[in-house]
Amino acid sequence: MKTTVLFFLLLATSTLISAATWHVSGIGNDANDGKTPETAFRNLQKAANLVEPGDVVLISNGTYTNADLSNGSAVLNITRSGTSDAWITWKARPGHHPEIRPVGWAGIQISGSYTIIDGLRVIGHNDSIVLLKAQEDGKKPTPDPYYNTNGIFFNGRGRKPGEKPHHLIIRHCVVGKCPGGGIVGIEIDYFTVEDCKVFENAWFMRYGGSGITTLNNWAYDDAPGYHIVIQRNFVWNNKTLVPWEKIGKLSDGNGILLDVTDQEQGQGPTNPNADAVVKPAPSQPPVATAGAARASEKLGRPEWKGRALIANNVSAFNGGSGIHTFRTKHVDIVNNTTYWNGGIVGYQELFPNRSADVVILNNIIVPRPGGQVTSNNRNTGIRWDYNLYPAAQTVFAGANDIVADPVFIDIQPDPTKGDFRLVKRSRAINSGSSDIPLADDIRGKARPQRIGRDRGAFEQ
Repeated sequence: MKTTVLFFLLLATSTLISAATWHVSGIGNDANDGKTPETAFRNLQKAANLVEPGDVVLISNGTYTNADLSNGSAVLNITRSGTSDAWITWKARPGHHPEIRPVGWAGIQISGSYTIIDGLRVIGHNDSIVLLKAQEDGKKPTPDPYYNTNGIFFNGRGRKPGEKPHHLIIRHCVVGKCPGGGIVGIEIDYFTVEDCKVFENAWFMRYGGSGITTLNNWAYDDAPGYHIVIQRNFVWNNKTLVPWEKIGKLSDGNGILLDVTDQEQGQGPTNPNADAVVKPAPSQPPVATAGAARASEKLGRPEWKGRALIANNVSAFNGGSGIHTFRTKHVDIVNNTTYWNGGIVGYQELFPNRSADVVILNNIIVPRPGGQVTSNNRNTGIRWDYNLYPAAQTVFAGANDIVADPVFIDIQPDPTKGDFRLVKRSRAINSGSSDIPLADDIRGKARPQRIGRDRGAFEQ
């Protein structure tokens, strides 16, 4: 017994000793050793080629980009994995605000496991794109990555079964103005997106992307509990302005989408409003997007039995829905605030579609003028209650729903500059359920503060 304990102590000590801190800086040099801020590397990929389990990469101020437009190109391509007790962490150096500016297929692409991305900014080039040019490009046989650049892409495609990425965390990041998807996870498991700002993505891509998307979750194991967690994020003004090439129509552009965890093949209509049919293509284009992958689901994908949590998010002014699930099981959608979504493709504010075992609880759901709160298409096992919305609806009617204006303090197109908290007279205050007791709200403020829990993303 003593020998066994000693062995594990030595192993742990060895891991700690071998872990390194690498530095990258906008004024660095790849000829440096990267071991101190003064001898930092210049390029992120230099560090990516050296990291080992347990390592931390600290990124100082600077703009990081490259001119690579090849298949799978990214400013930072992370292929190395950490381990369960020695994650690899990429983070902004304290007090610094580095910015990644992609022009290829992605800002950051991750195919390794046990990886943390913390405090980075990925800002795309939407401001320099002309919509007409993007629409013209969307009709060409070969896609141009300039119009399809994703922000942060967790990519399991191309990895063998048993080697898919898992245990992935992105936190405190800003992902905006990318012509492709914002934060995308395809064929992954144990995936957390928290405390991020995701805005103005997916405008010019030909593949029907969204702000935050998971697609075709690939089960790492069948352990109980949450495998997917999307919480405390501000997500706004993500939309599609170029038709999805497979259907010839505008599609998606959602704030938050959980997409296809079931095993059904050949399902016919696959976009969320079920008005177009995707025909399987003989080959896949070299693009890392939800829409493209959705067109060719893999027959060998194991059934995903984990659970997902979407909680304490504000999702507003997106072209698609604020939050929805499509062909997805086992989801808790709790204490979110959605506002005026669906203005491009007409989707409802917050809804499950062809999904099962979905709990929708304690949300504030405010559709745009002429919009709808929710919808119900071939769902089973939906629990809907304790939600607040301003106009009566009968699609899902919870016994404890409230039909009323939530009365926000200050509504702005950028919800981080406005204030989606509630005024004191709001009926959403102290009226929520504790059936799924979240510990905090979108700002990290403890729930509850008074006699009851509040509905929506903010606890007063």
